[in-house]
Amino acid sequence: MKLWFTYIAKTLALLVILAAVAFPFLQEDPIAEAHELAPWQLPSKLSALNSADQKKLLARVTYPHRMPTLEPVPDFAAIQDTAKRKEAFFDYLQPFINRENSRLHKIRQQLLSLQQQQNQGHQFTLEEFAFVYSLFDEFKVDYPEADAAGLKELLSRVDEIPDGLVLNQAAKESGWGSSRFAIEGFNFFGQWCFKAGCGFVPLKRGAGKYHEVAKFPDIAASVNAYFYNLNTFYVYDDLRAIRSEVRQLEQAVSAQKLAHGLKRYSERGDQYVLEIQTMIVSNSKFMDES
Repeated sequence: MKLWFTYIAKTLALLVILAAVAFPFLQEDPIAEAHELAPWQLPSKLSALNSADQKKLLARVTYPHRMPTLEPVPDFAAIQDTAKRKEAFFDYLQPFINRENSRLHKIRQQLLSLQQQQNQGHQFTLEEFAFVYSLFDEFKVDYPEADAAGLKELLSRVDEIPDGLVLNQAAKESGWGSSRFAIEGFNFFGQWCFKAGCGFVPLKRGAGKYHEVAKFPDIAASVNAYFYNLNTFYVYDDLRAIRSEVRQLEQAVSAQKLAHGLKRYSERGDQYVLEIQTMIVSNSKFMDES
């Protein structure tokens, strides 16, 4: 009887191993995660590929981790203890910052690998071309070819934003989550939109102005839009240049350094940068990293 059970156990173990070899991606089908991509993140060149290459491309660009639980904005103002309020605020945003940075890191590592292969004379496959050109579209890179210059510009945009910068800008722009725009529209970063009905009409909007304060369906969309803004909009060219220079020097991309690229985020310019840098220092004890 003992030998019989041993035989069954070994057989089952063998079947599990064979199944894992035959279906290595069964539990992590990348197509199942495609619905988590924002419209501008969907690969624009997907239709040019066959089914197998479509799966490869989707696997390249999807988020490496599942969406964190989406919750309403907590009543931060009700937390009387300042330290606990700040910790609660940062804890609320952190999973969604991690989500964006993990995707950027994943895509960036693939681009660096392709860049290295290109430098060695490697010819891109059709799927690799589709990957690069889809990212050109997503990150607003205006280059006709996936050459060295095009990849360099793309890499300046496909990069992470330090937690300390994101968290403290969110705190600054939303009054630590107490603003009406944050509570009613998940707008933690003071972002504008320019289509009638897209958000809140500012009370003090000047004559002839048509911008609104953007409204988002959830916190994930808000954080996603913030990352997209800093990584693609032309007014943050300086921020991306600072980040690229730091990368070239093989130094850590810190929130303090990158804050210098935010002069045009606010009409206060240099004063705004100083305010953010001061917050990064004073709030560092409430964050894992600053």
